[in-house]
Amino acid sequence: MTPNRTRRTRARTRALARNRALAATAVGAVTLLGLTALPGLAAAPPNSSDRASSPASSSKQRDARPAYDARAVDPKGPVATRAGTAAARSVSTTGSPSVDLDPLTLTPRNLTVDGGYLTTASTSTPEAVVLSYVRSHLATLGLTTGDLATLRLRTSYQDVAGIHHLSWTQAVGGLTVFGNGLKANVAKDGRIISLQGSPVPGLATLAAAAPTTSALDATGARAGAAKDVGGAASPGASITRSASGDAVWSNHDFARQVWFLTPSGLRRGWSTYVATGADAAYQHVVDAQTGSVLYRRSTVAKDNGDASVYDYYPGAPKGGSPRVVNFVDRGWLGKAQTWLNGKNVVAWTDVNDDNVVNPAEKTAVPGNAGGPTSPLVRFDAAVPGCSAAYVCTWNPSSSGSWAKNADADAANAFYLANSYHDYLAKAPFGFTAAAGNFETGGGDPVLLNALDGAATAGSLPDFLHIDNANMSTPPDGTPPTMQMYLWHLPGATIKQDPFLAVSGSFDASILLHEYTHGLSNRLVVDAGGSSTLNSVQAGAMGEAWSDYYAMDYLVTKGFVTDTAKAGDVLEAVYTLGGGLFRTEALDCPVGATTKNCQGPVAGPGGYTYGDFPTIGGTPEVHSSGEVWAQTLWDLRTTLGHDVADSVITRGMSLAPADPSMLDMRNAIIQADQVVYGSTHTMKLWKLFAARGMGWFAGATDAGDAMPAEDFHVRPVAQTPRTSISGRVTDPTDGNAPLAGVVVHVTGHDSGYSSDYTAVTDATGAYVIRNVFPGTYAKVVASKDGYELATKAVDTRQPGSTSFTLRRDWAAANGGAAVVGFNGPDYSAIGCGPRGAIDLSQGTGWGSTTGDVNGTPTNVFVPKYLTVDLGRAVDVSSFRVDPSATCGDSPDSSTGAYRIDTSADGQTWTTATRGAFTTADQGRYTTVGAAAKGVRFVKFWILGNQVPSFVTSCPSQPFTGCLYTDLTELQVFGTSAR
Repeated sequence: MTPNRTRRTRARTRALARNRALAATAVGAVTLLGLTALPGLAAAPPNSSDRASSPASSSKQRDARPAYDARAVDPKGPVATRAGTAAARSVSTTGSPSVDLDPLTLTPRNLTVDGGYLTTASTSTPEAVVLSYVRSHLATLGLTTGDLATLRLRTSYQDVAGIHHLSWTQAVGGLTVFGNGLKANVAKDGRIISLQGSPVPGLATLAAAAPTTSALDATGARAGAAKDVGGAASPGASITRSASGDAVWSNHDFARQVWFLTPSGLRRGWSTYVATGADAAYQHVVDAQTGSVLYRRSTVAKDNGDASVYDYYPGAPKGGSPRVVNFVDRGWLGKAQTWLNGKNVVAWTDVNDDNVVNPAEKTAVPGNAGGPTSPLVRFDAAVPGCSAAYVCTWNPSSSGSWAKNADADAANAFYLANSYHDYLAKAPFGFTAAAGNFETGGGDPVLLNALDGAATAGSLPDFLHIDNANMSTPPDGTPPTMQMYLWHLPGATIKQDPFLAVSGSFDASILLHEYTHGLSNRLVVDAGGSSTLNSVQAGAMGEAWSDYYAMDYLVTKGFVTDTAKAGDVLEAVYTLGGGLFRTEALDCPVGATTKNCQGPVAGPGGYTYGDFPTIGGTPEVHSSGEVWAQTLWDLRTTLGHDVADSVITRGMSLAPADPSMLDMRNAIIQADQVVYGSTHTMKLWKLFAARGMGWFAGATDAGDAMPAEDFHVRPVAQTPRTSISGRVTDPTDGNAPLAGVVVHVTGHDSGYSSDYTAVTDATGAYVIRNVFPGTYAKVVASKDGYELATKAVDTRQPGSTSFTLRRDWAAANGGAAVVGFNGPDYSAIGCGPRGAIDLSQGTGWGSTTGDVNGTPTNVFVPKYLTVDLGRAVDVSSFRVDPSATCGDSPDSSTGAYRIDTSADGQTWTTATRGAFTTADQGRYTTVGAAAKGVRFVKFWILGNQVPSFVTSCPSQPFTGCLYTDLTELQVFGTSAR
């Protein structure tokens, strides 16, 4: 869950904004699909023709305060010039090296060997092997002898496949560097698989030049972090301080002093973890001198002893009958325990959602001399659809009815979470304490709220605590929080909210989905152990892993049957009485034509990489993640459960930070090399290629919401290499050459290597050498202040590959700025008006259809934004992507519009007006006519793409009844003379 965007005074506006912020997250899922219903806003039935609002594809809410990292360097910016040079260092390996340098440190983000290892076998300890290699290659790694003294071994463990995973932090002057460090993966025979971590070179020198004063103590840093996200730190938590000033609070918040690297140098900071509300928690780094935020990440991922429990859900054909399990005999509870305060899980109901274990919310250890206690009470008449096959567990029309099954809810959730903990600890997963799992012994059992918020509206749940589930995963050593909700909004009909009156604590597919966010966020980490699942592709894989591992468990245990016919494996069927929760089943191969494999994308079922932005209408982690989930199921079908889960799990540990799907493809193939001697590599390449993730596929990085697919396997190593060359010019300036343009062949690890990236010289010329012949799906040319140019390049064809880049005078990185707008400001969650001029189709401006406070009505209130171009421009045309953004459905896209221009910001002239349709979604459309001497441009959203807004809103199932969006505005022309 996430906090409100901004502080508002009207309760209705606060609730509306809060609801919008509940769903899709960049780091671990807040929800399974973002399906919380709004009062007055109906949800379509499962088979609704409006896919944007059906349970299988709707996301009516928005993300929390967005992830931020001051270490980020634009890979298309000037630093690429020196990065390209640095990457050309020769690196001694046993094969052909693949080096991906961090653009800030110019040290390896990922150094590995394509089909090989960095070293030969060794009998020395893994630590000795790694340090010996680093010591022998300091210059080529971009490090110095002095840097070795900064390394501190943080963790070293061997996983179930025999791979040693080692991680060193860096420290100087008593402070550890946040995030950066050295990571290494070593095969069981002593060969180094890869070096990662982006270590900071010259750390001691940087520290000596860093500011020494500190304006904040631990308490101030904690308070500042909470304020940054519009929340408040718990005032009642007690504090324990160390001699150095670091602090830990009784609610598990912490503040620790660290170094933090930025493009302008090293800064002293406070690394904090703060629970900022009942259902929100964040990890920050706050500058100790200025109090500014250097790093932010939401950790919320937006599902005596005898107990009667269910393995799947009550009424399921298999795993749907109660069985007796003794929690003490299983080792989950001590004999002296009186409530569900266990070894791996601490469970209570938390019906008031204050994250505190209140006495009335404790569930006593179940069972007595007579056997299990608290059998499930059925609510057969709660809502239409309740039956023996889909047992309802409460009645939304009866105040406090959930209390009859409160103990059963907590006991069942406790059982499922503990069972899954034990399952993941074994082969082929190996998610043990050393790997970062959740146990009391490590200080981080899962804090499980089994009926979160069930009494937040009197004795019923409010609309912020319904049809949802989440899990917050802080770094290892700090407990995660899982919150399971009730389903079906009180007062709603089955047409308005099609979910049955059930509890997430009784649906294994939901609870295990949420638990798996803990697995992925603890395995895909930086050198300091913080999750790096930040961008849209990484977040989509986070959702996909959660779907896959949950359903893999249920199929492996025999509770779900996966036949040869596609369309069997469905998540969360319990909540819909058998309906389709995602847009397609998990087990849909490419080209499937069966019922549950016909999603919203045209043609036969089974998604490919190119479907990423279109499955849900716009790129969004839950729907876009279905591409990866189905790909993982292909691995399972082709390789079997054991092998597939081994390479998938090892792939997480081997992946670089913030991976794209192509990065993870490479990590899985590398895992097969290490664990199985590349036995399955050809099968894997064929499988990934069939899903559009072939060798020539492209994505600029994990934040690329419009990846380009390819269906070719990797070329054989003996294939002769070729090059890509050409010139880049500006057509609006007489085709003058453009220097400093980065030209990059996307989709390959060596993003800063001379093999795949070049920078144009003064004549606009570039050369990218040593590439395999073929058609690369996405070669990108970029420069600040200019439109992004993308081409598919066939290197087998003669001639040069040239690009033309037009100056986009509205681009924020070229000097333009938003100087005015109306409606709510959603900048705090990454949906502010600046998103419309950031040259990215992955972000945009999200606003509302109602008044300036966001109050929804059946009258569309026009919204505008004003852009100062920074100078007078003779405009030739405008280009607009009207698509919905921020997780809203396609009907929120801009429809009717008007563009006004002005020389002084006071007197306005209409340059063009019209209306966009569904055909304009997901692409740029050129509009408008020439206008002289334009300094200011005002874009008006006069309507969106909801059918018949006046008659449909606000009570119909359209997200566009509440929200209206614009993805990007561009302005072309020449500087006025």
